[in-house]
Order: sequence, then structure tokens, then C-alpha cells
Amino acid sequence: MATARLVIVVVTYLLIAFPRVPYLRLNRPAAALAGAVAMVTVGRLPFGDALAAIDLNVIVFLLGVLVITGYLEAGGFFEWTARHIVARATSPAALLTAVVIASGVLSAFFVNDTVCLMLTPLMIAVLRPLALDTLPFLLAIALSANVGSAMTPTGNPQNMLIAVASGLTFRQFVAALVLPSLGGLAIVLGVLRVVFRRQLRVPMARHAAAPESPFDRGLVGRSTLVFAGALACWLAGLSLPLVAIAAAAVLLLIARRDPAIAFRLVDWPLLVFFAALFVVMRGARDLPVVASLTSVAAAALRGAPLHDALVTSGAMTALSNLVSNVPAVILWLPVVPTLAAPHFIWLVMAMSSTFAGNLTLLGSMANLIVAERAEAKGERLGFVDYLKAGVPVTILTLCWGIAMIVLTSG
Repeated sequence: MATARLVIVVVTYLLIAFPRVPYLRLNRPAAALAGAVAMVTVGRLPFGDALAAIDLNVIVFLLGVLVITGYLEAGGFFEWTARHIVARATSPAALLTAVVIASGVLSAFFVNDTVCLMLTPLMIAVLRPLALDTLPFLLAIALSANVGSAMTPTGNPQNMLIAVASGLTFRQFVAALVLPSLGGLAIVLGVLRVVFRRQLRVPMARHAAAPESPFDRGLVGRSTLVFAGALACWLAGLSLPLVAIAAAAVLLLIARRDPAIAFRLVDWPLLVFFAALFVVMRGARDLPVVASLTSVAAAALRGAPLHDALVTSGAMTALSNLVSNVPAVILWLPVVPTLAAPHFIWLVMAMSSTFAGNLTLLGSMANLIVAERAEAKGERLGFVDYLKAGVPVTILTLCWGIAMIVLTSG
């Protein structure tokens, strides 16, 4: 039985890391779901244990945030934001700065995958009439979305998972990660301006203008007001999942729009991905190899902040680029509560698992969304092209993030 479960885990993670297998048209959620079903049917994990393994706090938190984001998307909030930002750009360098700020700040409060989904086609539409190279701007969206999303529990799926599992309040999370994230955005901008200095010297043919799109002022206003209320409740220390789902329910009541609009825009595959991974990891939890890996990781952490931050960041960087950052975090869930300074390690994990997603094109879902949306519009973001900026950004942001967390940890 242990052998069967180990094979299921390995195959599932390979399919998550490399979803485009010939003759199998799978994406990451589908691969995780297949692994979960195999863990129950072939690996003989009791069905009750599989259901109990799904952390509903995480699922509810993510659903609440996605419903609010769905209404903002339906109201044209992201397009409106992009129009106002690029309208003030007077040069390629200024436009790049605006894209880094927009992608990073929006991703801090809304799920970074959604921000990438919306900004990518908008930027391509803006850049084509200007005859500018799209590559630095596509990279700016992906890199900044990852770095900016590390700032809050609502920025990305792995942060939501960590926030719920750790018991850290919204205020504690932001206080610890705001400096790593803001400094990280400055690093992203600096690296891109150096790597693409020639492309950014090309004069703009005319003033940038984003394409017009519908903007529902009333819906966006109500959605923003509800999210601001949720943010205030989180800062006051109230339950993350309860506030998120309550805010979503309030918005459904006051939006004055068909709820099907928001539900259609919820990233349901992401919820399936989370639930399925919980089941897969429950089946793998007691395997000797997994137990030894987690015990080795725990033994390597000695309580010295700098040493532990380096070990944790190294592990998260390797795992995030092998199996993606969400599975990397789930793999460490049993380890952290047993450590001498769990809150410190949770924060380092949130920073490093997110920043490490910038190393390669496969490192995070946000990167893949930018690449796939760009390809659909006839633009290419290749693996090697990504590495030119991804490698230096990851190294520098991880060093910065580790230094800031260690220095401010007290």
C-alpha cells in the first residue's frame, strides 16, 4: 500500500509540474484531482479521511475573495485601472514603472492570477500601436504580480493557506511582509530596466492609450466598499475565512446584479486544485520517505533566524520550481507547528515560496497565465526569455526578503 501511495504522489507531482503530457490533455487542477481519486481508490485512503483532510477554512477564504474579485472584474475595475495608469505614461521606462506598480499593488489585495489574467491582454493592446517590444512589459506583469502578492494573505493561494494554518492575523502578516514586497518591486523594476535598457530607449510613437471597455461605476463602488470593510475586519483580527465569505455574501445581496455573473468568474479549478492536493498529501503524510523528508527539514532548523531563513528559503525555492509553490507549502504543513519558532518560519515560507515562483516560467501559475494569454494574442514569452530576468530577480528578492524578515523579527 505504501508503494502504491508513493507512486501516486510522484506521478501526481510530475503531472502538476509538467501538465502537457502527450496524449493527456491535463491541467494542474485535473492532475491533482486524478491524484486524489487514485489515492482513495488505489491507495486505499479511507474516503472519510480524504474528506476530513480538505481544509474548509482555506477553501472558504479563497471562495470569498474570488467572489469579490469576480464582481470587480465584471464591473471593469481592472481595465479601468489599466487605462488610468498607462494614460499617464510618457516614455517606455515610465510605462514599465506604471506596469510594475499596478501589477504589484493590485496583486497585494486581489489574487495575483486574476490580475495577470486581466492585465496581459490589455498591455498587448496598448503596446502594439506604439511599436514597443512586449517582452519587458509581459515580464513586468508576471514578476511584479508574484512579488506584490507576497504582501498580504489575499495576494495568492499559498499565502491564504499559510495565513489560515498559522493563525497569523492580517495585521501581523502585512507588517512582516510589506517591506520585503515593496523592496522586491523596486528590484523587479531595476532588473528589467537594466536587462531591457535598449528596448526602453525606443521613443513612443504616440501617447499610450488603453482600449475602451465598459465600466460599471456602481458595481465597482459597491465591491470596493465591501472589500474595504473586509480589510478593516481582518486588520481588527477577525477570522480570515469568516470575514471573506461574509463579505462575499453581503456583496451578493447588494450588488444588484445577477450572481451568476460573479460565480462564472470565480476560479473554480483553483478550488478543486486546493481540495485535491489536501487529499493527495493526506495519503502521503505517513509514507516513510515523506516522514523522513519532513523530519530532516525540521532537524535542519536550529532556531537561529538567519540560518533557518536560509534553509527554509532554499527548500521553498527548490520545491516551488519542482512542483509549484502551493504543493510546496502543503508539504511543509506538518513540519512547521513542531518547530521552536513557527510564526517566523511561516512568514519566511510565505515570502520565499512566492518570490521563488519568479525563478522560471514554470515556477508559478501567474507566470503561466501571462505566457498563455500572451500566446493567445500572438506574442511569445519563452522559457529562456523569462530566465534572463527571472533568475536575477529571484536571487535579489530572496536575499532582500530574508534580510528584512530576519532584521525585523526581533
